[in-house]
Amino acid sequence: MDRSRAIDGIRRGFRAIAIAFIFATLVPVLLGLALSVPIGRVFSLIISTLLLQANAAFVGVGFGLSPVFILVVMTSVEFGIVLAIYETLDAFAEQSERVQRFTKSTEEKMARYPILHKYGAVTLIVLPALPVIGLYSSVVIGWLLRWNKLQSLFFVTLGWVLITVFLLLVALGFVRVVF
Repeated sequence: MDRSRAIDGIRRGFRAIAIAFIFATLVPVLLGLALSVPIGRVFSLIISTLLLQANAAFVGVGFGLSPVFILVVMTSVEFGIVLAIYETLDAFAEQSERVQRFTKSTEEKMARYPILHKYGAVTLIVLPALPVIGLYSSVVIGWLLRWNKLQSLFFVTLGWVLITVFLLLVALGFVRVVF
């Protein structure tokens, strides 16, 4: 590997970390400070979102936080992590010939299904709600299938907001789920 590719890979790695830090930590902390939310609760909600994904809505409600605050913080964390994952995957694709071959093969296969290539990103709405797939895998799926990055980001975030709002309604007792 030549030196410039290695430096570019390191640069992209730091960019991914910076994006994740800004959206997943800095924005929620600043919002918490502006709204006088105890910093420990903000960090707990951030960590819960990273670990429990949309189920962190229950943690936020348990802390007595405002549902709007919970939604905004969780969406900011989601957005930062999704952007960081995309940045990391792009860096791997640039650095690894093996990944480049795999993505080229995927692009060739996707060319056979133009409708899937054009509208496939819409399916990312439901993936964050699925326990097995969840948020992180939905980003990787959209990236691997070479769907438009902005569309994928929009639909993953839309799916995230929808499932988070639903779980907030469940946590607040507005919706009853019987199993």
